[in-house]
Amino acid sequence: MNLTKDNLVIGGKYNWRYQKERLVYLGKSLSNGWLHRFALVDSPNNVWCEVRDSDLEFFEETRE
Repeated sequence: MNLTKDNLVIGGKYNWRYQKERLVYLGKSLSNGWLHRFALVDSPNNVWCEVRDSDLEFFEETRE
């Protein structure tokens, strides 16, 4: 299933397709409200990347 802004879950675990970094979803950016924030699972309090809605198609739920 493709990820969209409507099926992301805060605290859910995701990763970029074919990448080893495991991420936790933090929610939308507080500064602008339209970027999705992710942190590394091992550092859940530090934003690791911010992505647009259109980039979510390159994410998948983490299976590990």
